[in-house]
Amino acid sequence: MQVRVWGARGSAPAPAPANVGYGGDTCCIEVRTPGGVVLILDAGMGLHWLGRSLMEGAFGAGQGEAHLLLSHTHWGHIQGIPFFTPLLIGGNRFSLYGPGEGEPLQDAMRQQLHPTYCPVPNFFNDQVGATIQIQEVEEGAFGIGDAQVVVRRVNHSPGITCFAYRLEVKGRALAYIPDVDYLDPSQRRPALELAHRADLLFHDAHCTAAEYRPGCGHASDRDAVALAREAGVGRLALFHHHPERSDREIDAVVAAHQGQGLAVEGARQGQVYKLGKKK
Repeated sequence: MQVRVWGARGSAPAPAPANVGYGGDTCCIEVRTPGGVVLILDAGMGLHWLGRSLMEGAFGAGQGEAHLLLSHTHWGHIQGIPFFTPLLIGGNRFSLYGPGEGEPLQDAMRQQLHPTYCPVPNFFNDQVGATIQIQEVEEGAFGIGDAQVVVRRVNHSPGITCFAYRLEVKGRALAYIPDVDYLDPSQRRPALELAHRADLLFHDAHCTAAEYRPGCGHASDRDAVALAREAGVGRLALFHHHPERSDREIDAVVAAHQGQGLAVEGARQGQVYKLGKKK
């Protein structure tokens, strides 16, 4: 598995000079499997830059196929969709997976691209450009090519269904938990299942421990580290950085967890991870 971070910020893009090191674009991670499957975790503004990269290959010729896994439909996780150029190219094929409770996922996507708010064609109304298949998912597991996808519901905000994911390929595992608030011990169970002995975990660290307040909808760096330790994670990437948190401040958060037996880092836009086949 090759994993690339295209956006590591939370809530809102933060293209400030003090944020260049970790990047300013919102949540988006690209995963490529040995079998050639392209998986995309969330569709924040990092999706725009991923799209530009994809256009250099098969997607530019209308011969690309990818699978987009949404955690939920808050802006920071879908705002890159209107600016994802491969969707404009006929012949490309996309499968979009996500929660549909409360409101059908297709309706949520259509509303995002309503002309009142968005100047580009509404891919979900008119099938302009690429072919898009929308699949509402529930907790469980399913296969995409050589990847096994495990889905669990995590606690985020009242009334919002938020999913976290685990991707397993040839004995390697990536866990993705971008938005979660552990209000009581029982709400850690789904995340622990996803993160169990994962080689790499991306975990919400929107708050510092001092900032965290129960019910805020996000976790702290201390929450992320505690869960990673209990789950036996190989490597933890703190993720969903607060838009007002500078590189220097993220460095300080990461430094506080060094030398304690767990590999901890801050997720950086542009960072590439390679998870090889287990022997």
